[in-house]
Amino acid sequence: MALALEQALAAGGSDPSAIENFQVTPAKVTGVTRTLDYDILVIGMGGSGSAAAMSAAETQKAAGRNVSVLAIDKAGKYGGTSSVTSEMMAINPPRFMAAHNNEVAKVQLGVFARPLPDTRRNKSVYVERSVLKQAWLEYTEGDAKEDLLDLMLDHSGETLDWLVNEHGFVFGLPQLGVEPSATYYVVFQYNGSFMDNKHLIIAYFDKLYDDYLKLGGKYMLETEAYELIYDQAGGKVVGAKARSVDGTEYIINAKSVVLATGGFAGNGEMTSTLLSEKYFPLQGTWNQVGMHQNDGKMIQSALNIGAGTYNIGMTPIVHIGGGRQLIHDFETTTVRVNGQDRPYALNDIPMIMAISGNVLSVSKRAERFSDESGLGFLEPWKGGPEFYSIWSQDQIDKVRSKGFDTVTVGAFISQGGVPTGYPISNIDEVINAAIAHGISCKADTLEGLARQLKIDPAKLAATVQKYNGYCNTGVDADFHKAKEFLVPLGSSGPYYAFLGAPYCYSTTGGLDVNTSLQVLRSGSTAPIPGLYASGTDCLGVLLTEKKAYVTYGGLAQGWAFTSGKLAGASAARSAN
Repeated sequence: MALALEQALAAGGSDPSAIENFQVTPAKVTGVTRTLDYDILVIGMGGSGSAAAMSAAETQKAAGRNVSVLAIDKAGKYGGTSSVTSEMMAINPPRFMAAHNNEVAKVQLGVFARPLPDTRRNKSVYVERSVLKQAWLEYTEGDAKEDLLDLMLDHSGETLDWLVNEHGFVFGLPQLGVEPSATYYVVFQYNGSFMDNKHLIIAYFDKLYDDYLKLGGKYMLETEAYELIYDQAGGKVVGAKARSVDGTEYIINAKSVVLATGGFAGNGEMTSTLLSEKYFPLQGTWNQVGMHQNDGKMIQSALNIGAGTYNIGMTPIVHIGGGRQLIHDFETTTVRVNGQDRPYALNDIPMIMAISGNVLSVSKRAERFSDESGLGFLEPWKGGPEFYSIWSQDQIDKVRSKGFDTVTVGAFISQGGVPTGYPISNIDEVINAAIAHGISCKADTLEGLARQLKIDPAKLAATVQKYNGYCNTGVDADFHKAKEFLVPLGSSGPYYAFLGAPYCYSTTGGLDVNTSLQVLRSGSTAPIPGLYASGTDCLGVLLTEKKAYVTYGGLAQGWAFTSGKLAGASAARSAN
């Protein structure tokens, strides 16, 4: 962000160093502790926390009680990852369906924009619940908790109606999920638009918090909860400790605490220990397009008092892939191609080489993990937090003289790309920059390359031999990559590796909960009194560690709002 501001200042003719005038470190206080008392404390003010706080306040108000709800967030804004995403899943929202005569979208918005024929068998609903449920249970191989799945299927529709009719959110007609194979009309995009609506989304959250404050709810930003307060004698959670950006310590006593902290993708130590290696090589530090402040501190605090987990080891939520690190060494220009000016962003070349569909890519196990043509979208998570795309000198020489045969850049993280078939005469300069940044390496032999990557040289050699065999026959027996993308690795060095990575929104698995969203004790169906979880802090209850996040579209957002609304109501009822 600082770099973007500096570039904007320079483009406007100002001194980029002027940004320093706005970089002020607040004065810190020491030795100041305040004690606060509330019925309900919501930790996290993203989609799930905002819904939880609003629902808790409404529940107390409806019961004729004084509203005593406090929401806190370590960030300087509310909305979290939910405010920068595009869509939520909802199943047959009754009021929305009635208002729109059960119509569905005629055009699919998003990455795979296309006309959308109405293929429903039963046009009296958006989706047949029983059909979706059966498909969901089959996809998750019986690992999803059926009672929690029923909760999502039965309450997500009314949650969307609540957001729209009570709190002013706007959603477009339902469409399909992002994958071309998606078949269920369960995806509702904010404002019926894609990626150009972030100013509108935050306005929806502004309205929600206006409603919340009018009921008597309170919130504090830049206030980080770091530990649950646990009554050992009573075996229950009775609040949390928090710290403000100015150093003030808070002891927040509460009858109910709702965790809505957005998972733990921002904590490399947790993703390196809690994610599983059983099905995929997932352990390590992951790149993010989500909120880096989602560091799992309160999930860890729950684990410390004996909370159970559910599918906590499964893959994070990933849509896009790119380079392990973006570089900014070169100025983006334009070149003339077929009478048109085209972007020429040399900074994107390490990313292009990391997720190119016509090269060999391996994980830290020195094995292929996917059809490489899918590394830019949906498939990169299978290689774990980092993977390596291998190039031989002859392939580099071809790029220098003839350009790339195919160009893939990560959605939302590209600086413009380069045209296909356009010679990259200074490719060596770009590679040297990538090596200097630690996102590429070079060796005379494959064995030497493997040692630099700290992967097994013998396994890499065997993988290359097998892959080249597939290239020679034109048939990829492992991942069925199309013949035109099967380009063999050259037989002589030097060889190069470019580090690729999936970019995740959040972790997926987390704490185990029951249908009241109470956090359960480890190895038990008994809840921890006073403790609730929502959103991606407990999304794993709907999924399986054997596969990725489901492809129906918008689940994390739909579960955030639905579980948050239900958790807030449950927390308020138990705080009587």
